[in-house]
Amino acid sequence: MDAELVLLAEALGRGIAEGSPDLNELLSDTAHRSVVPSLGSQLNQVLTRFQGKSDAWPLAAQDMFEVLRLVRRRDAVVYEELRVIAEAFAEDQRARTAPVPQRAPDTVTNVNTVSGGTFNGPVVQAGSIPGGVHTYYGQTPHSGLSRVADWPQLDRANAIALGVRRPRRIADERPLPRYVVRDCDPTLDAQVRAAAREGGLVLVTGEPLSGKTRTLWAALFTNLSGTTRILHPAPGTDLRGLTAALRAGGDAECVLWLDDLDGHLGEHGLTAALLAELARLRVPVLATMSDEAYDAHRFGSPAHARLLSGVDPVELGAEWSPAEVERLAAATPGDLRLAGAYAHRARHSTPAYLAVGPELLGEWRRARRANAHPLGHRVVLAAIDLARCGVEEAVPADVLRRADDLYRGAAPVPSSEEFDEALEWASRIRHGTTGMLVPGAEAGSWRAYGSLVEDARDGVPGFGQVPLKLWPLAVEAVRCDDDRAPLDAVLARARAVLGPKADESEAAGSLGKLLFHGEDMVAAIRYLEKAAEIGDVEAQRLLGIALKRRSEHWLRTAAENGDGDASVALGDLHRGEGDLHAALPWYRAADEQGLRTRVAARIGWVFHVWEDHGEAEKWYRIGVAAGDLEVANDLGLKLESRGAMEEAALLYQRSAEGGSSTGAHNFGIVLENRGEPKEARAWFARAHDLGDYAGAFLLGRSLMREKRYDEAEEWFRKAQDMGHHAAGRELTDLRAARGDDRSAGTPDNVKA
Repeated sequence: MDAELVLLAEALGRGIAEGSPDLNELLSDTAHRSVVPSLGSQLNQVLTRFQGKSDAWPLAAQDMFEVLRLVRRRDAVVYEELRVIAEAFAEDQRARTAPVPQRAPDTVTNVNTVSGGTFNGPVVQAGSIPGGVHTYYGQTPHSGLSRVADWPQLDRANAIALGVRRPRRIADERPLPRYVVRDCDPTLDAQVRAAAREGGLVLVTGEPLSGKTRTLWAALFTNLSGTTRILHPAPGTDLRGLTAALRAGGDAECVLWLDDLDGHLGEHGLTAALLAELARLRVPVLATMSDEAYDAHRFGSPAHARLLSGVDPVELGAEWSPAEVERLAAATPGDLRLAGAYAHRARHSTPAYLAVGPELLGEWRRARRANAHPLGHRVVLAAIDLARCGVEEAVPADVLRRADDLYRGAAPVPSSEEFDEALEWASRIRHGTTGMLVPGAEAGSWRAYGSLVEDARDGVPGFGQVPLKLWPLAVEAVRCDDDRAPLDAVLARARAVLGPKADESEAAGSLGKLLFHGEDMVAAIRYLEKAAEIGDVEAQRLLGIALKRRSEHWLRTAAENGDGDASVALGDLHRGEGDLHAALPWYRAADEQGLRTRVAARIGWVFHVWEDHGEAEKWYRIGVAAGDLEVANDLGLKLESRGAMEEAALLYQRSAEGGSSTGAHNFGIVLENRGEPKEARAWFARAHDLGDYAGAFLLGRSLMREKRYDEAEEWFRKAQDMGHHAAGRELTDLRAARGDDRSAGTPDNVKA
C-alpha cells in the first residue's frame, strides 16, 4: 500500500474524527475546485459519517485513502492542495500531543561526569545507583534506515525505481529513450557538482509531467561518480537517523534522492537542521517538486520556508524552446518514442507525451471488457484509426458515432445518452494532463491523444487493421472545397496502406473508389480496373467515368497544343453528352486547323438542332463543296424541309452514288414517292448492302404492296435479323394479307 497516501489519509481521518471545523471547511472548498465531479459528494459522505466521532478515525482514514487515491490519479492540482492540508494538520496535531517537559525535584541534583574512555551513547542519570558500577548504552532511536553499504550504487541504479516515469516499450527497446538535453542543464550540472563538493540541496521545480525527475536523474548520472551510493527513501520515512548512518558508512560518497520533496518534509523528514548536518558531511540532496507544492511550502509553513529559502530552484518548463526541439529532432533516429514525441510536439508536451502515453494505453486496453467501458473503448479506437487514415485534425462527435458501427460486432446500437457517457469517459482528464480524446478547435470535435495514435502506428499489440469501410468516412470527414491538403493526406495514406494489398480485390476496389472520389483519376484507374475485372459493378461504372475524364483531359491537352484530330474528338465527346455549346468551339478549332471537310457537317448539324437554318445550310454546302458525301445527304434533308425537292433529290443521289447508305435510303424514298418502285427497290437494296438495316425493311414493304409476298417475307426477315423494330409486325401483317388473298380466290366448298 502507498505509504504516502496512508500517512495523509491518517492525518485527514484524525482531523475529521476530531471534528475540526477549519479542516472540514478547507476540504469542502478544495473539492469544489476539482475536475473530479464526484469528489465533493464523496468528501461530504466522509464528513457526515465520521465528523466528531473520535474513536472512528481508522474508518475515516480508510475512506480518505480511497478519496486521495482517486484525486491523485485524476486531479494533480487538488491532490497537492489536499497533501498540504494533511501535512499542516499533522504538524499541528503533533504539536498538540507532544509531552510537556518535566522538571526534576529541587531536592535532587544529578551531575554526570565521564572521563577516561569513549562516550558511546546516552547514559542513565540518577541520584545514586547502588550495587557497584553499571554501564548503560542507549539504543539508537531511529534505526529504520538501511546501512550505507546496502544503498545501490549510481552505476547500478534504476532510474524508474527512483521516480522516472516508465515510457512505452516495444520488444528490445531500451527502458528509457535517449535523454534530450534541456536548456537548464548547464545550470543544473553546476549546482549538482557544487553540492557534491560542499553539500546542499539541489531542487528542480516545474509543472506536473514537465520532465523534472528525468532531468535531475541525467544531472545526477552525468556529474557524480558511478560508485556514489544513493538513498531513495519512501515518502514519510523518518530521516532522523540519517547522519548516524552516514557516519557509520565511513568515506563512501553518498547522495540523498528525494523525488517529490514535499512528501519528505516535516520534523522527521528533511529539515533545515538536517540539511545543515548533511552539508557538513558533504552529502548532496537532489530533489524535485511541483510548482504548486513549492509555492505552498516556500511561502507557507515557517519551518519549510527556512529549509527552502536558501535554495535557488532550477525551473523546468513544460513547453520546449526551439533549441530543445532541435535537439529532440536530432535524437529521433532509431527511437520510435522520441520520433512520436517530435511528431506531436505542437500539441503535446514532450515529457507528458512520453510519460502519460503508457498510462492511457493501459487504461484503454482494459476498458474493452464488457463490465468496463466497451463503448468508450470503441470510440477511442475509431478516433485512433481515423488518425491512422491520415485525418490529422479533430472530427465531429457524429463521425465517431457513425464509425462505431464498424467496431460493434454483435453489440447493440448505443443510445444518444450512452454515447455521450462514453464520450465523457474517453475525454476525461487523466493525470492532470489529458484525456484519451482531446478537444479540437471546433466545438464538439475530438481527436485521439497523439501517443495512442503512435502506439498503433508503431505496431504495439492490441490494434488491428483499419476497417476498409472507415476509409470513405475519413475522406468524407476531411473533404473541403477551400483546402485540398487534408484530403490529399488521407489519399496518400490510403495508397501507402492499401496499395500493397492491391492484389486483394476488396482492397483494390476500396482504394480505387477512394481515389476516384478524391478526384485522383490517374491513380484510381489502376485499382478500379482490378476490381472491375472480377465483377465489382460499382468499380466498373467508376472506371468508365474515370477513363472518360482522363480521355477528355488528354484530348483537351492535345487540342490546346494544336492537334486538329483531338479537337474533333473532343467536340464529339461533348456532342455525345448533349453539350453542343461545349462542342462547337472545338469543331471551329478543328476547322481552323485544316479539318473543314471533317467538321462542316458537324457544325451544320449543331446549327440545325439550334434551328439556325441559314448557318446550318451554309456549313452543309461548305461540306458538299469539300466533297463530304454524308453532308450532301444532310443538306438534302435541309432543302427537303423547305420544299426544294429537286435539289434535295440530286444531293441524295450524289450521296448514294458516292457510297452513302443514308443517301441510298433517302434517294430510294424519293423514287418511290415519284412512282418509280422498281428503281426505288434497287436503291433500297443498295442501302441494305451498305449496312442500312432500314433498306431491307423498305424493300420488303415495296414488294408487299405489289403482293409479292414470298420476296417481301425474305426482305422482312433480313430486316428482322438486323434488328429492325417493325419487321416482326410486318411479317404478321404479311401472313394475314397472304391468307386473305387465298380466301378470296377459293370456292366456298374448299377449306382454306
